[in-house]
Amino acid sequence: MSSSVRGVRPADVVLAALLTALGAFLMVQNVLAGPGEATRIDSHSWALLPVFALTTLPVLWWRRGVVGVLLVSAAAMGVHVLAFGWLIRCGAGLPLALVLAFLVGRQLRGRRAAVGFLLGVVLQALVLVQDSAAGFGVLPFTVVLAGVAWAAGWGVQRRATRAATAPAARGVRAGV
Repeated sequence: MSSSVRGVRPADVVLAALLTALGAFLMVQNVLAGPGEATRIDSHSWALLPVFALTTLPVLWWRRGVVGVLLVSAAAMGVHVLAFGWLIRCGAGLPLALVLAFLVGRQLRGRRAAVGFLLGVVLQALVLVQDSAAGFGVLPFTVVLAGVAWAAGWGVQRRATRAATAPAARGVRAGV
């Protein structure tokens, strides 16, 4: 097995594929948008697709380190914003940021969780800074949504930890 796919589970592939497909769909809509559209679209380049895919595909490796995934995704989103200007990114970029907030809650604790959450907010800001549909003004709302997603991830991890330790605790109490 190649070291690049070690630890990647089928669910990770499905998640990355869904986020990438959503991004591809939205970028195709940007490319095909006509001049009479009500929203500002600065670029109609087909390069929108592969560059946006660089923001979503790192989700494959979240189990190796979600902070690294956030850094790569945010850097790729920054490149996307600088290279292509005003577009509609929120429909794919915000779901990516919310998934990553959930995964931060699922994987990290303490200061690392705070750093991960803040990197997720940076990613959201990059998605919205030149977004023609949602705009930067929705950032406070999306940060609250990310907090909910983070809390859900934290809850899932806490429940999984309890379930894993429960049989051992029952065995100790039963005198086994």
